[in-house]
Amino acid sequence: MVRIASLEMHPKDVLDRRPLLKGNAGIGYCNVTKCCTEVCPEHIHITDNAIIPLKERVDDVYFDPVRSLMNRLGGRFRKRPAD
Repeated sequence: MVRIASLEMHPKDVLDRRPLLKGNAGIGYCNVTKCCTEVCPEHIHITDNAIIPLKERVDDVYFDPVRSLMNRLGGRFRKRPAD
């Protein structure tokens, strides 16, 4: 997760890893209890620095109610003609 987070949050990286995170990486299985942070021998704050930001990115795409409504409506707003 830390490696995926470092790639996903790099400013020059353009690859979208959100489908990977939602599917095969299993970000949805983490319930953010910080158990992994407590037992980490290297004292990495994986929950705060990697998992929560990644979950927010996935949620913005797949679980945002406004985005879902826009997709159902065709994803476009009609522009009013100029007066």
